[in-house]
Amino acid sequence: MLPAAASMEKEGSISNSGRWAQWRYMAAEPPGEAKSDLWILDQFHKRIKKLYQKEGGAFPAPIVKLNWDYGEGHEPDVHRVAKEINGYFTEDKTIKDKDKVLEFTAGSQVPAFPMLQDDGSTACGCWIYSGSYTKDGNMMARRDNTDLPNGLGMYPKWAWSWPVNRRIIYNRASVNKAGQPFNPKRVVIAWDAEEKKWKGDVPDGGAPPVDDEKGAYPFIMFAEGVGRLYALTMKDGPFPEHYEPMESPAKNLLSSVQTNPCVRAGKEIISCDIVKYPYIGTTYRVTEHWQAGAMTRSLPWLVELVPDMFVEMSKTLAKEKGIKNGDRVRVSTERGSIEAYALVTSRLKPFIVEGKAVEQVGMPWHFGYAGMATGDSANVLTAGVLSPVSNIPEFKAFLCNIEKGGKRS
Repeated sequence: MLPAAASMEKEGSISNSGRWAQWRYMAAEPPGEAKSDLWILDQFHKRIKKLYQKEGGAFPAPIVKLNWDYGEGHEPDVHRVAKEINGYFTEDKTIKDKDKVLEFTAGSQVPAFPMLQDDGSTACGCWIYSGSYTKDGNMMARRDNTDLPNGLGMYPKWAWSWPVNRRIIYNRASVNKAGQPFNPKRVVIAWDAEEKKWKGDVPDGGAPPVDDEKGAYPFIMFAEGVGRLYALTMKDGPFPEHYEPMESPAKNLLSSVQTNPCVRAGKEIISCDIVKYPYIGTTYRVTEHWQAGAMTRSLPWLVELVPDMFVEMSKTLAKEKGIKNGDRVRVSTERGSIEAYALVTSRLKPFIVEGKAVEQVGMPWHFGYAGMATGDSANVLTAGVLSPVSNIPEFKAFLCNIEKGGKRS
């Protein structure tokens, strides 16, 4: 493991779920020997290339001839990387665009993905980001908070949204066949019949409204051009269905099929023995830690806030098991067991399942054996059953038992 800089300790871009790519600057120098991940990758390539140049090897061309030009300084030039992701012309190029003829010189930035060519005259790291770093500069670094007249919070001059700075994808679905908004009070895009162009957000596809002889349906990434009620590639069927978790104390009341028949369970050990494992277990995160805790459990001020692995339970369950807040407890499933401190709260309460009270316990997934703060991993307990669509494990629901005490009590 190499010491890598945190996000605040390096310059670069970050993209959010709204598709906004925003540029941020280094707020502090990385501590000790920590380096940016870009520096680490850059050094890997440069040193491997030198070895190939010196010693040769099987098929060295992909290494020694790779276009890798991010500067010779101590830190690679992150702006060169961003420009390469945007795309650039590798040679002088003339492109006919509708009624215009555009001239580009070798080395100039591609203005948008429609200008990318299939003849080798352009190179682009990721087509959806083409337009993010143009001849006008770094679009991701823009900070103009002027909104469009619609006042919908689209802010087209703040940062940059992929693709082509379009803030709402499939935005032509918000208008009727004549190109006029279904909701005049919330105008995302509208067709100007006199000027024969769209106004508002960047149109998703430049075609005129559907009523026009040259019009096109709005969902340009679908062959049929219209929206879909279901996805075509769902391996467990096109329509939503409720299945119980692989380990559940309840019968599926909505379907005759108890669990998803398409899950990838492999040789995972599953038990629905509610006598042996009478409680529902779940996992979650806390504000103070991140994922498995590799970063946050090494930061003293975060460790001070949440220093230990715990299992949260209701007051009724704690009373039933003779457990007090802060006691050491052992949680077990058919797959293994862990120890943790009891956290007795009013937040968790028993469910009523088929007329019976069923208790639930919860654990954070942030702990492990390394770092400043250590603790047993909650995923020792969970079932490695994978969704047939996303391959996400079923770590949120399982059956378990809990007992007071443990080897480290």
